Amino acid sequence: MKNVILFIASFLLLLWVSLSPSPEMLAVQESNEMQTEELNVKVATYNVAAGRGTDGTYNLERIATAIEETDADIIGLQEVDVHWGARSEHDNMIAQLAEQLDMYYYFAPIYDFEPANEGDPRRQFGVAVLSKYPITAAANREIARLSTQDPNPIPTPAPGFLEAHINVEGADVAFYVTHLDYRGDPTVREMQVADMKEIMAENTYSILVGDMNARPNAPELQPLLQKYADAWKWSDEDEGYTYPAVAPDRRIDYVLTSPRIEVHSATTMATEAADHIPVIAEVSLLQGSSSYNLAGTAWLVDHYTEYGEIREEQTSTILQQHLEVLAYYKKQGKDEKLVKHLQGMRAYLDHQKESGAISDKAWEELKRDVNYFIGKWDG
Repeated sequence: MKNVILFIASFLLLLWVSLSPSPEMLAVQESNEMQTEELNVKVATYNVAAGRGTDGTYNLERIATAIEETDADIIGLQEVDVHWGARSEHDNMIAQLAEQLDMYYYFAPIYDFEPANEGDPRRQFGVAVLSKYPITAAANREIARLSTQDPNPIPTPAPGFLEAHINVEGADVAFYVTHLDYRGDPTVREMQVADMKEIMAENTYSILVGDMNARPNAPELQPLLQKYADAWKWSDEDEGYTYPAVAPDRRIDYVLTSPRIEVHSATTMATEAADHIPVIAEVSLLQGSSSYNLAGTAWLVDHYTEYGEIREEQTSTILQQHLEVLAYYKKQGKDEKLVKHLQGMRAYLDHQKESGAISDKAWEELKRDVNYFIGKWDG
């Protein structure tokens, strides 16, 4: 194995020499080589059950207290009423929570109906995000749904998949909030997972939270769980059950991250403010939104190969070979060789972009990773 690694290393080094960038390009590259700050963030998900606790009573103050006790910097909420009706006292739940907790918010209605009385606000129900950091852009994306408001529903694309872009002190993260179909038949959830996966493919530095209404071994969740990291793998707790709140017996609420983001821990928090309990994960983001390790970059190569942004199989293969060499030298603690081969990988990325074998988007993100690692290991 060592001989194979060294052969690949020699080949890639020769390739790097032949593709060495011009002095002008090198100057730009070197200006991008920097250490970036690691940002520790708590993210969470919580189905707030339209503000009703396990006692069946609506109490928004109790929900606000539970959210505050999670200590989350960013939290996705499901079953949020906005002027929906008497069950939540016609409140705009998310606006009131955001004001009380002093957080930014975005609301993505699943249902958006005319008011019961002319002149009243529209009746809405959906998902939301609260954030201590600025939300720079947001959208209410469509996924398949089987309406609970239609007497004869059929699966139809409908809103309620929240996408928010949040700037965490220089780290731009795409934060998604979802609430999947509750029915025993998994067909609609299968469709929803496929739709979410396609939407999330647009952003590789991302976090997905929500009530999936399915346990971790459910077949319909596997396309997500195989692609993204389940934060619960970093938990010291056993089951991670989240429902029902009084005596939880199943795990149906999740925090998932792209493998480019470092997860430190995950936990649940006991509360009877709603019929679910929150899941909280501690993660680290990097300024500039770089992958925190080489495995994250390997995931990025696979991702862009899967979605056609790396357009030639040979390009993907050589990039993965670069990463295998880098992993070998990292294990050996040979920083000088790491930096040399990272420079080779950077030159190769430039050449492939110029030849059209890799898209501008894939080139930019992979280049950002390489520059981060050079800054990390160079001296």
